[in-house]
Formats: sequence, structure tokens, C-alpha cells
Amino acid sequence: MRKILIDKNLEEKVNHFSDNLFEARNFIKPIDKLELLKKRNGFKSADKIRYINKIVDEYRNILKAKPKKIIELCNEFDNIIKQKNITPKFWKAIVECLRYEDLRSKEYLDLANELQYKTCFYCNSQLTVIIPIEYYTTKKFKGQVKSRKATFELDHIKAKSKYPFLATSFFNLIPSCSICNKAKTNNDIEFNFFEEDSTKLELITFKLDKKSEQIYWETNSKSDLISDFELNGYDRENYNNTFRIKEIYDTQKDLIEELIYIKKIYSPTYKKDLMSILKEDKLFPDEAFIDRLIIGNYTTPEECYKRPFSKFTQDIARQLELIK
Repeated sequence: MRKILIDKNLEEKVNHFSDNLFEARNFIKPIDKLELLKKRNGFKSADKIRYINKIVDEYRNILKAKPKKIIELCNEFDNIIKQKNITPKFWKAIVECLRYEDLRSKEYLDLANELQYKTCFYCNSQLTVIIPIEYYTTKKFKGQVKSRKATFELDHIKAKSKYPFLATSFFNLIPSCSICNKAKTNNDIEFNFFEEDSTKLELITFKLDKKSEQIYWETNSKSDLISDFELNGYDRENYNNTFRIKEIYDTQKDLIEELIYIKKIYSPTYKKDLMSILKEDKLFPDEAFIDRLIIGNYTTPEECYKRPFSKFTQDIARQLELIK
């Protein structure tokens, strides 16, 4: 829907996450498990030893690798063992050594909860929230969250069956609803959802057909509200065939209808007067919060993963000039 900027704040959080991964856990660490793997039957060939050694040698950097570095690493590992030649036995063993299941059940959830990723990155239509399921009862930590549970599946942008060394790399992991995760399977997508360039963040843009609003007021029929989306710089048809974005959002004509009615009610003059009154009451932190109340969803682009259909609502609301 929209790429997430790797700014200084996110980079610091990911670095801390990577540098301290599993440190609070009392079990054999991933590097030690990988060293043991080299001694097992079936993993002693020269290429497999080189592959495993490269993970061991670059483990910390792999964990925090940014999108461009991920591409470089894929090429480097591919030069050792082609991804098409990686066997299920080999990749599953590496993923187990890297403790992917442990990361998915705890460490990733703690960071994702802090970052407030609450919707599927692929479709933005399903909740992917993290809920507390157990609290400490001991005096020292009483009331603090002891364990969490995810209502989503964690997907790998670069499939772990092809690139097992990236199984626990933060910038290769995204929250996904089960429908999108199953639709993607182990296929790669053209892009990463994390971006270092602030000028390349726009990904999907939803648009309402220019004549739809006028036709709707003539017919009062939601079926006349036609919207579509553009995938900026990538293959739209391939993305839609995989995740069925057009079909999902065609079920949300009522959201467009509500925005059209809101536009009718909140004329520019009325909205300006309302803004003035609300600001004087000092109940609202900023104009963006007032806009959020008006359209019923988050209004700033970087908050699109905080609530389902945020990107869709924002784009249509901007086209209708309800928000800036």
C-alpha cells in the first residue's frame, strides 16, 4: 500500500532488535546451532559448509540488512548454492537453527507492537494485531505483559525456502493476513515494503472514476461508484492477480458513498468554521486529528498501517478534497 521509510528512528530500533536478539533467552544461540549443523550427516559438502559459514560470519549484518543489501546478499549466497538447488532438508535445518519460530512467537511481536503495524501489508484490508494473552503476577513485574499472540501470519518477502539465511532478517519480514500469505506462497514480489529513499514511498494509489460522483447523485446507486488502483512503478496486473486488490476494494463502495455524503455535508466554508471552533476548544491535538474524525480513519500517509482501509480512505478523501 505504501512503503515504510527507514528513517533514523526505525533504523535504531531494528539495530537494537538485531544486536540483542535472543539475548534474554536461555537457550543455544543461532550461531552455535549453525556450527553444530555443519557436523551433521548430509550437511558436510563443501558448498553447504561455505553457505553455513557465510551465515555465521555475517549473522548480525544479515539480521539488520536493508533492502539493497538483501538483494546483494541473495546474489552472494546464490553464487554458493543456487536457490533453485536448495533442498527442503537444507533450508528447514537453517531456519530451525536461526530460531525463526522463537522470533515469530516473541521478539518480532514485541517490536511490531511498538511500531504499531496493525494491518496486512499486502492488502491493508485485514487486521494484523498483537494481543496480550498473559500478564505477570509476581510483585516485581505485576501487571506487565508476559506474552503476546499475533492474529496474523509473518511472511517473508524473500521466501525462506529459497533464501533461508534471511529467515529472521527484520526487513524481510512483514505482517500478513492468512489470505494474502497463502496467495503469495513462496513467490517473490517485485519490491520491498521498506524503503531508504523518502521520494519513493508511494506504492498503491486508489482513484475514484471522475464521473462516478456526478452519476451517483443522479442514480443514488452504489454500483455506479467505480474505483481502481495504480501500482506505482511495478506490475499492477501481477500484483492484482496474486492479492485480488481490485476485487477486495470493489466490495467497499459504501466507504466511497459515505465520503461523498461527508463532502456534501462538510462544505469548505462549514469545515473551516468547524475547524476554528474545535481548535478554540483545545480538545484536539492538531488538524490531522480533526480530519481523522471527519473521514473516520487515519489521514497521514505514514499511518496507513494503523487501521484497515486507511490508504483507500485517504486517497479517495483527498480526491474529493476532504483532506489535504
